[in-house]
Amino acid sequence: MSLDGLRAWIGLVERKLTMRTRVFLVLVALAVGGAGAAIVLAIDAQDNAVTKGDLQAVRDELAGTAAPVESTGAAELEAEIEALRSEVAALREASAENGPGEAQKPDGGTAGGASAPPERQPPKATSEEAVEEAQGKNGK
Repeated sequence: MSLDGLRAWIGLVERKLTMRTRVFLVLVALAVGGAGAAIVLAIDAQDNAVTKGDLQAVRDELAGTAAPVESTGAAELEAEIEALRSEVAALREASAENGPGEAQKPDGGTAGGASAPPERQPPKATSEEAVEEAQGKNGK
């Protein structure tokens, strides 16, 4: 074998080895990137995972057995509504007793510090009757 032939063969082997090395390095970089992405996704999935307690709470809510979270707030609102209803009833009674004038609170004050609007009386005569009365007064 000649020395030139050996050099050509070694050059060919070196080019193949260089190409294989580059391909291998690209594959290693892709594998490392994929592993990093998998780790990030695994940590995110663990943070956002549904626990057994969360699942049970949803089941209870769907079944309708979940207790209301703000039961004390609802009780306070119900008590306030009852107090307002009783106050409105007392004002209506006072208004009915006093007539169309100013409504009085049970403690003697006016309702809200202002007088109640006067109740509207239904018209005593229809428009046709009013016209006839007016004509009658004029002597026609």
